[in-house]
Amino acid sequence: MTSRRPLVFLLLTIGFVFSGLASAAAQDRSVTWKRWDVIIDSVDPVENAFRVSEVYDIQFSGTFRFGSRAIPYTNLDSITDVAVTQDGRPLVLSCSGNEGTVCAQPNGDELQITYYFRDPITNGSAAFVISYVVSGALRVYPDGDQLWWQAIPSDHFGFPIERSKITVELPVGYAPREGVDPVVTYGASSEVNVEGAMVTAVANGMITGSQYFDIRVQYPHHPDARQAGWQSGFDSQRAFEENTLPLLNVAGIVISILIGLGSLLGIFLLYNTRGRDPEIGPVPEYLTEPPSDLRPAVVGSLIDERADPRDVIATFVDLAQRGFLVIEEEKREGLFGLGGGSQFTFKRTDKNFDSLEAWERALVQGMFKGNRMERDLSALKETFYKDITKAQQALYGQLVKQGFFTSNPESTRTGYGLVGALLFGLAMVGAFVLFPLTSEYGFSMALIPISLFIPAAGFVIAAPAMPAKTRKGAEEAAKWKAFYRYMANLDKQTEVSEAKERFADYLPYAVAFGLDRTWVNAFSQVQDMPIPPWYYPTYVGHYRRGYMPGTPLSGSFDGANGVGLPGELARAGGGASLDDLSGGLSGGLQSISDGLTRMLNDASRVMTSRPQQASSGSSGSWRGGGSSWSGGGFSGGGSSGGGSSGFG
Repeated sequence: MTSRRPLVFLLLTIGFVFSGLASAAAQDRSVTWKRWDVIIDSVDPVENAFRVSEVYDIQFSGTFRFGSRAIPYTNLDSITDVAVTQDGRPLVLSCSGNEGTVCAQPNGDELQITYYFRDPITNGSAAFVISYVVSGALRVYPDGDQLWWQAIPSDHFGFPIERSKITVELPVGYAPREGVDPVVTYGASSEVNVEGAMVTAVANGMITGSQYFDIRVQYPHHPDARQAGWQSGFDSQRAFEENTLPLLNVAGIVISILIGLGSLLGIFLLYNTRGRDPEIGPVPEYLTEPPSDLRPAVVGSLIDERADPRDVIATFVDLAQRGFLVIEEEKREGLFGLGGGSQFTFKRTDKNFDSLEAWERALVQGMFKGNRMERDLSALKETFYKDITKAQQALYGQLVKQGFFTSNPESTRTGYGLVGALLFGLAMVGAFVLFPLTSEYGFSMALIPISLFIPAAGFVIAAPAMPAKTRKGAEEAAKWKAFYRYMANLDKQTEVSEAKERFADYLPYAVAFGLDRTWVNAFSQVQDMPIPPWYYPTYVGHYRRGYMPGTPLSGSFDGANGVGLPGELARAGGGASLDDLSGGLSGGLQSISDGLTRMLNDASRVMTSRPQQASSGSSGSWRGGGSSWSGGGFSGGGSSGGGSSGFG
């Protein structure tokens, strides 16, 4: 049993070797047409028929057992009387697949001819003649009839043809008239000769693997010639392609340019007339004080024309500064002193909310639902965003109410963006409908929907800039921008220590401007820097007791605005400051500064958070003349014949 294993292994190895050699031999097969001549004779101009004989001299490299010729039914009525000879001996008509037979049968929109060699040919040569009768391929026109035949198709499987000659034998009396009837070839370069009714075209050298060879001959018209059924539609299509289609393409290009450039010009004019803010007079480069009593959220929304979440957060800081609430920070240590963080709590004071503006009430009522007196910031996660949305809409209303805009800026942006989206959808639908028509009506059919993408993109890009302020709004915004520049460049305008008394008053504006971190850090190293009266860091000094919700807010009092207490509370050593309360802390003054920054960052993150959505899964002209064509004057692509030819 064991002694047989080497023998089995040897036989398998030999089998693999022979299999590999056979595969390599199959892959190395090639064909060269030493000659491919085409003879067109037996032309019957009245009955619209002629015979084609394709004459091959083939050199084979490798082993071959059959040949194939496919002829499309394009621009003809029928193909009959198929015959094939091999080395002068006819093959038998049969679809059995046996050696020495030929099978001709329709295959879709072409006639498939398969001929089986009498014996397989290995590294040898053979001569074949394929002949057939074509009916309904002659074109009939009053000024001259035509024969247009693709003698050699472009598909001959990449193998070269060393020489080729096309011969057309017309009946007596049908010789092309010099200076009247054109004779040309398409594809391979050739020499054309017309001698009476005999027309020849000889290829100038080798026909490469993908070249074709057409001949087109015009001859005197016979009044009784039968017109093929396909010709009328073909000629109408050719007339359309030659005469109307170029005009349609030009019109499509012009319309597309008008849509594209015209829409951009229109959007630009629309912006200049509807979206640009009015011109105003000169405004100081810097203003060291707020130019009016506008609330920070309104200012932030006015300047960038958007009610951002940071404008909403600025409102809470502003409400705290005005004595409506207190923000308390408690530091919590993690397990074994690792990790930890800060917990922020918003607590109400004794001030009533009735005097607040609509967007302010929307926020505090959303935070202190059910007359709650305090609320942890963490409890607002994934719920408070709804109240922020309401406050943002109320802020837009306030901008209109104040006369800064004639209409809601967000509605204006949405409207123009919607126009862009609708145009984009129209372009997509137009492309879906019109792209399939380009083959029939020209490429310009595709240009029109493509051009619609230009105004679609234009409206989407322009939408954010389309809200326009009134003159009052533009003037107010310019003044507040000057105040913004002061706050952004505080260290260049004045000594920071000189502005410390305004730190808390301006902090809400810093938040609305997006300068809160810069503003807080600028004062973190100032000596005797007062802590905002509404900020309770319970990890520092007397703040450890926290704030009792519903009690008055200690700190400075603004009689005009009713903020805080009616006077400064007496305190040993004077008022509390960041410097006083940071003594002994490892973080120094920066600890309090970091706490304020954490509060603002956490508030922005938590208040705007939304619940996550559940996942739903994934889902040549001739010697002797020739003039213009009598009809069907298309320069190429309209012949009969063609197809493919190969061997296997």
